[in-house]
Amino acid sequence: MPLFGRQKPPPPTDAERQAAAVDLQRIEQGGIPLGAEQRLKRVATASTPFFTSDLSAKEYALAQVGGLQPIAQVMGSSVVQHGWVYNQAGFYGGMSEVTGLSEPWNMARERAFDRLRQEAQFAGADGIIGIEMTAGSIGDASNVEFVVFGTAVRDTAFPPGPREPFGMCALSGQDVDKLRRIGAAVCGVVGHTTVVAVALQANSNYVMNSSGFFGGGGAVNMEIPEITNGVYEARRRAIGEVRRQAASADANNIVISTLMHTIEHREYDQGGYKINYFYVTMNVLGTAIRLGAHAPHPAPLTGPVMSINLGR
Repeated sequence: MPLFGRQKPPPPTDAERQAAAVDLQRIEQGGIPLGAEQRLKRVATASTPFFTSDLSAKEYALAQVGGLQPIAQVMGSSVVQHGWVYNQAGFYGGMSEVTGLSEPWNMARERAFDRLRQEAQFAGADGIIGIEMTAGSIGDASNVEFVVFGTAVRDTAFPPGPREPFGMCALSGQDVDKLRRIGAAVCGVVGHTTVVAVALQANSNYVMNSSGFFGGGGAVNMEIPEITNGVYEARRRAIGEVRRQAASADANNIVISTLMHTIEHREYDQGGYKINYFYVTMNVLGTAIRLGAHAPHPAPLTGPVMSINLGR
C-alpha cells in the first residue's frame, strides 16, 4: 500500500508524450506551446472574451476611456545558458565588453518579448500595456532567465496600420493614457544589456590589496577610477544600442523604465600577487515613442490638480 495512502501518479499517455514533444520543438524554434496558441486564438474569435489582466482598477478604467480594450493576459519566457567566458579586460587598466556574457542577456530578453508578442497577436491584440519583467539566474550565474507579463489590448481609437510596428510598451496603463493625451504613439519596447570587464591599474590594484595601516595604500578614501569609468562605458554602449533600436522603429523619443547595473568582483593570482578585475553589467529597458503621431485622445493632458482631504 502506498505511503500515507497516496496513489502513484499514472505514467503519461502516448498522446501526452507526443504533445510534450511538439511543444518542446515549438519552443526550440522560438514559438510558444500549441495549447497556449489554441487558447489565445479562441480569445481572438470570441464575441465577448473572458479575460484575465494584471492591470489595477485605475489602469483598467483609463485604458477603457482611452480606447484600449483589454482582452487577455499574456506572457513570454526564456532561459539561456552562456558558454565559456574568460577575462577579456587584459592587464592593468584594460577594459572591453564581454560579449559572451552580454549575448545571453540579450538573447533571453529578445526571445521572452518575442513570445509575449506572439501570444498577443494570437489573441487578436493591437498592443500590450502594463508589462512587468523579472530577470535573474537559475542555480548559478551561468543561466539567464527572463519572464515578462502584460495585458494584451485592442486599440479602438487608433488601430495600427498594416506596416506599423506592434505596440508593446514597458509602461503602466496610466502612463500610456498620458502619452495618448499628448498625441504620442507607442512604437515598441527597446532594451539592451552590456557587460564590460574592467582590470585595475597597478596603483588601484595595490590600494585594493593593501591593509591600510600605518600609511598603507588603503589608509585614505580613494575613488577607483577604472570601475567608475567602466560603469560609464557600459551605460554608453547600452544606451547607444537602445537609441539605434528606437530609430529603426521610427521613434523620436524613448521613455526609459529600467536602468540598473551590477558590479561583480573577480580576482586571480599571478606570481603570488593578487590581480583584481570587475564585471560591470548594465541593463536598459524602455519604450520607443513617436511624438506628434496623432491628435490628443480622448482629451489633451491638463495641468496637475491638488487634492486636499480635510478628513471630513
